[in-house]
Amino acid sequence: MLTLVACLFAFLAVAQDKSDHVPKPGEFPPPDSGHYLSGELVMLDPVNRRGALRIDGNEPHDRYHAGPLHSFALLPYAMCWFNGAPAELRDIPIGTHVHGYFFVPPPGEEQTLPPLPKGQEKFAIKYNHALSLEDDFSFYQRRGQAWKVVSLDVAKGKLNVVPTGKSAKDGINRPYIFDIDSVTRVWQGRMLVELKDISPDTIVQLNLAWSQGWRDKEFTVSDLWLDEASRQFATELQRRRHVRYQRQRWVPGWIDAVENFDFGGGLVTLTLFGGMDAALYHELKTTQDKGFGVAAAEKTLRTWYHRGDKKIGQVLEWKETANPPLGSSGIQVRLKFTELLDGYRPGRIVRVKCHDWIFVTMPPEERMKSLEER
Repeated sequence: MLTLVACLFAFLAVAQDKSDHVPKPGEFPPPDSGHYLSGELVMLDPVNRRGALRIDGNEPHDRYHAGPLHSFALLPYAMCWFNGAPAELRDIPIGTHVHGYFFVPPPGEEQTLPPLPKGQEKFAIKYNHALSLEDDFSFYQRRGQAWKVVSLDVAKGKLNVVPTGKSAKDGINRPYIFDIDSVTRVWQGRMLVELKDISPDTIVQLNLAWSQGWRDKEFTVSDLWLDEASRQFATELQRRRHVRYQRQRWVPGWIDAVENFDFGGGLVTLTLFGGMDAALYHELKTTQDKGFGVAAAEKTLRTWYHRGDKKIGQVLEWKETANPPLGSSGIQVRLKFTELLDGYRPGRIVRVKCHDWIFVTMPPEERMKSLEER
């Protein structure tokens, strides 16, 4: 009996540890960790990778009417998805219903987000640093869940669906009735069609948005994809947007270790962050003999000037690990530099450029311009 009780307490301790894991520089979170939250993306600061959610429902009592938005910041290795493809926070439109896994702030970053006004402390959610953020399309499709249409009542504006395929651990995984109206975008192939084209027994994916019954967890369908062709087209458009963005800004990662030479230069080992399209990693790998440009960056992934704030490193080793932790690509690269930047320090963020990617000067607001901004 004592052994059973001890095992129970050990299990509860591990569960608690995973939920309350504190992110640390140079360490990716353990598997299946993070606190699940969902809500509508209401405010957005894409340059600094921050935003705010209107949390689903009304808990604790009267949150919907009296409570504040839930502000969040993306961790440096946080991954976003939109329409089934990797995305930046800027790609997710305001008003989109999203799902995410969140942690308490890393040490020293407890004041990154402003505290709640006096009198609203009861609504505070301590999990405000996001590991991932996904729209409904991405969240359910990536977990193998879709929806089968049971019925559509156009006059009442109601869509009755049941989940099909694998059941998502979090989110909605039971029969549901969503609001739907003439503003809902219904996609078939590469075209928009009408509500009347939604037939019973059709397998669909959908995105949700605000409904006047939000307090009671009612949602409106903003987009609905009727067939595989429409879903693939939406995913491919977002994938192209993502690839272009990363080729211009470069793939992020962090420094694992630095070995300084006696008379300048040194060896730098870095890990590329995960969640990027496979084509980007492939382009880096196939051109590694030409070396990589490595620019120092901040926790928001902002850099200074790509052209000036980088050094070219000779790739000595490229290692890939199977089943990497969430946030990591599993790709670790060891490079040799004749000069080292001050930002090349263990735990610091960098962006890595493939030799064949064209230099693009970023808009001024995306660049760091002063030490105060750090």
